[in-house]
Amino acid sequence: MRYLLIGIILLWSSILSAHPDGATPYWYPSGYIYGFVRGCADTIEEHQIPFTENMWPDQVREVCGCILDSLRHSLTWQEVTDNSTNNQVGMQLIVNATMPVCVDEQLRKQ
Repeated sequence: MRYLLIGIILLWSSILSAHPDGATPYWYPSGYIYGFVRGCADTIEEHQIPFTENMWPDQVREVCGCILDSLRHSLTWQEVTDNSTNNQVGMQLIVNATMPVCVDEQLRKQ
């Protein structure tokens, strides 16, 4: 009976997806993820971006993690590390389009 219960839990947990859209994001190295979130949060703090002024630092990092998640669903690691102008512009467009959505999502949690 115990093994049946464990099997059901494992099956159920594998059906649930960590990503709401069911898509698996592209792999990025953990150092890049850490650096992106830290750099993003530092930039937001340094430039005092208006819609994040009432957020705690942890909330700003969550916004940055949300932005990175959108990048990971859109661009491969190879595209991110390619320093061509087209890829950098595309990456910036994703960040600009996603930031307000991520901020709104974070504000709704409050």
